[in-house]
Amino acid sequence: MTQDLLALSDHEPPMGDLFTDARLDTGRAVWTGRLPGEREMAKKRIVHQRVVRLHGEAKLLRLGLRRGQGYHKCGSRQDLDWVTSLRVLGWTGGRWREVWRGDDLRAPAVGAVRWIKLPQMTVSGVILEVRRSGIDDGWTPWNLAMSAFVLEGELLVPIAPRQERLLTLESVELSGLPRGVTAEVRDGSVRYRTREFEVGFAVGRPGFSFFGLHVEDDANAGINLLTTRPPLFHQGPQLHPLGAPPLIAPAVRCDLEGAVRVKGATVRYAFSTGGQHYTLTWRVSSQGLELRAERSAERALFAWHSAAWQIGLRNSASPSQVLGRLLMDGESGAVALPALLTLPAFGSWDIRSSSPAGWARSDCRRSQDVNTLELKVGEERTPEGMYRLPAGTHRAIFTLTPHRPGALLHASAPAVAKRAVARTRWTALTFRSDTATLSNNGASMHCPICMDTWSAIAPGLGEVFPGLPATEFLRLSLERWLTGGPGYAAGRLLQGGRAHDADDEYLMTGASALLGLGNFLRQTATRGWFREYRPWITAKLRAAEQRDLDGDGLIESAYRTGVSGTSQWSTCWFDVISFGWKDAFANAILYGALGALEGGLERCDEKAEARTLRAWAERLKLNYRAAFWNEQTGWLAGWRCRAGKLHDYAFLPINGAAVAVGLIEGAEARVMLRRLLTEAARVRMPDAALGMPGNLWPIPDFDLADIMQGYPLGYYQNGGRTHSQTRHLIMGLYRCGLTREADRLLKRLCVGFADARVFGGNQSGVDWRYWDDRPCGYEGLLTDQFGVLEPILWRWGAQASRS
Repeated sequence: MTQDLLALSDHEPPMGDLFTDARLDTGRAVWTGRLPGEREMAKKRIVHQRVVRLHGEAKLLRLGLRRGQGYHKCGSRQDLDWVTSLRVLGWTGGRWREVWRGDDLRAPAVGAVRWIKLPQMTVSGVILEVRRSGIDDGWTPWNLAMSAFVLEGELLVPIAPRQERLLTLESVELSGLPRGVTAEVRDGSVRYRTREFEVGFAVGRPGFSFFGLHVEDDANAGINLLTTRPPLFHQGPQLHPLGAPPLIAPAVRCDLEGAVRVKGATVRYAFSTGGQHYTLTWRVSSQGLELRAERSAERALFAWHSAAWQIGLRNSASPSQVLGRLLMDGESGAVALPALLTLPAFGSWDIRSSSPAGWARSDCRRSQDVNTLELKVGEERTPEGMYRLPAGTHRAIFTLTPHRPGALLHASAPAVAKRAVARTRWTALTFRSDTATLSNNGASMHCPICMDTWSAIAPGLGEVFPGLPATEFLRLSLERWLTGGPGYAAGRLLQGGRAHDADDEYLMTGASALLGLGNFLRQTATRGWFREYRPWITAKLRAAEQRDLDGDGLIESAYRTGVSGTSQWSTCWFDVISFGWKDAFANAILYGALGALEGGLERCDEKAEARTLRAWAERLKLNYRAAFWNEQTGWLAGWRCRAGKLHDYAFLPINGAAVAVGLIEGAEARVMLRRLLTEAARVRMPDAALGMPGNLWPIPDFDLADIMQGYPLGYYQNGGRTHSQTRHLIMGLYRCGLTREADRLLKRLCVGFADARVFGGNQSGVDWRYWDDRPCGYEGLLTDQFGVLEPILWRWGAQASRS
């Protein structure tokens, strides 16, 4: 019977409406090099696949191509992308064969399916690898891979039946526990407690049942950071061989045979499945956890998914991130050990392996509220994104130790600032290993519009491990942006059937990323790195220059006019406020970028280009004040729209940024910022501990995007309190000599960090607050919040010499 192989569901548990959404198809992200015809692509990039994990053989018939959702890079619309280059791979005869390849594919008509007849090949696995797309070209989007295909074929082997089995419990003996460790048996698991963490081990199948960390705050004791929704079990060993049903998977399959034994603080799992034999021995001490992992087999095995141990973490509790050196081949997310598993508001685990045979992989499944960390033993990554488990015996000893960051501030720094830095130093590096970029948070979108924030703090954070500086994550993020990797407000947008750079709408994305690039070139980049990326850097600079539409040095958006009543989205980070045409925030960031790039290019011996940028910066400064100064208020407005009108709602970050970069200086800068502080007192701006509003005056609906209309002052970006972007006001106050005022606000901002009250689990909303303290955000943690580390380190850092 002919059917769409991409629409096949695996079995659900027979327990009602649990909706595990177990499917035979899934999306995957893989590192790739250049194939013939891809010379202009980056040497390394991530592309996306749609795979069919068949339980046996199927006959392929034809492939349908249609337009599908592209990368959702702008909240105001969803573009339909299309596949322009594709490889179809089939698993047959114990290897991958190219079934079909197409390049320069034309776009299907909207709503139509273009059919391609495939060789009638019998396969037991399929990969649809999107090499290029119509909008974003070589960095192909996940959404497109998951929506652009119909794959018709005949299933020759039915979906395998459910197969759940339990381990034999040999014994549980809890005597002789190490000092500082207590234990109890409850709810089908053995749970251990120490002063800094709690861990539970399921006895029915191998895996954690509880994973808690309170190294930062005793109040976190008793909170389980794992995802635990029955009957899904995202914990412990995982194994899905190619061409066969899963052997150990989160739902309906745990096809193993073995036993578990608990003696004191040692939990030993020994079992076999699919010709693989595992012995996994955990030891708990007051200092941390140790896993002695051994895997042996007589024959090699290829697998879609494999892990000696997986930890499935609940992003609504804490959006985790893994900080380690990326292994840039095979399925994305692979990380060499040592690495830090950071759990915002809870602390970090230092994870190490005794051998290179032990490594890790991090992945994000946002729709399932899950981030996973996999520990691998003796596994080889394949170019297709699979795993080869070689024959023989493979061993590694993993250690997981609660981690406290070292001191960054000098001894005389305020205690609240020291605690703020201790709780945010690694949380601030909101890196996604599976996508190789800093992001909104470890379970959220990529956002190059924050590159200026990352470059402001990364150098001061030092090394995560010896030889792994925080600037490594900035480098990876810059490389992705330079070579076309899409993100929120970054990449390409479609309008009238033609794609244009998202930076033409979100002016601040290009400005922010150029500032990050300038700081990296000035402080960190090698000459070799600059030479490799010079063509992309030059292209970005030329594109930025072309955004000065009227020759005054300021950049403008031809797409977003800023005119009242248009309900348009923004040209800057405040994306649901209708900034447009000439944007005071984006241009202040751009001015800082031009200065940083001038210094960076001079360091790289690009003196002529540096002079060009210096002249541009001088022209921008000459015209900036006149473009945005509001004579009625004595400070800068937010934007001047295409109709020539100023739009001023007493924006704190914008005025601070203009002073911080030197666009407004001296006595005038001091008077301007004092006026704003006086106005903040007049309108009774709340305590800054939970953040500061971006604007002091309410923004009427006619200057807001449609989704923001109808809400009062204090809701989200219309005056909501947040730590995001507050660094600009603080640095501006310091720049113009208002040190006492800056210290007062900065210490209060530190309180929110020190108490971890302003960042939390996804959808907790604590990243924004009404003026009455109620949460009104969405993510729960936004990367921009941690820009506050810039003034903290500038003022009280160990290298600081300011009085």
